[in-house]
Amino acid sequence: MKKGIKMNYRPCKGRQSRRGVAAALVYATCLWMLPLLHAEVMIESVGWQLAKAAPGQHAVYQDITSLSTLPPLVDGKLRLRVVLKNRGPKEADGLLLRYCLSARLVLAGQILEGVWAVPFLISEKRVPKVGPNRLLEVTLDPSLSVNIPLNHYLKRTLDSGFWLDQLKLQIMLSPRRGDVEMVKTQEIILPIKRF
Repeated sequence: MKKGIKMNYRPCKGRQSRRGVAAALVYATCLWMLPLLHAEVMIESVGWQLAKAAPGQHAVYQDITSLSTLPPLVDGKLRLRVVLKNRGPKEADGLLLRYCLSARLVLAGQILEGVWAVPFLISEKRVPKVGPNRLLEVTLDPSLSVNIPLNHYLKRTLDSGFWLDQLKLQIMLSPRRGDVEMVKTQEIILPIKRF
């Protein structure tokens, strides 16, 4: 007859049970913090800017809240300034800004309220990277549109008997797992004064 090995079994008490609880808490905390270790990029602000450069001088852009135009051209260089913010501890790279511009049209010489037309410019801009916990300024130039540059659109609209009284930008960061988790579209309107 073989002798069995006697094992002493005691339920976990005291130190061992506290270690188990502590290990479980550490594991749960790690799981909870995993999403926080991603880059978290968002559009912090969007604004219109205009530069009136004299010949031979560098263009200096200033923030504007309305635009005065000489038909059918914008008097100066118009651009959009977008500030991106990375709130995460990790660098975000390969981001894509998607945006469109549309105009509110009114009959030339009328004081009626305008009607929003479909976007005349739909484009995108790649952003190489945004560092961790950093802001990055990106500029968009509507005059560089391949399809219809802004001044060309203004001229065509005026030739057809209409005028723009507002420009609207809609912009978003293209969603991408790990960097941009939410689809959020921002919109900014620029009133246009004709003189």
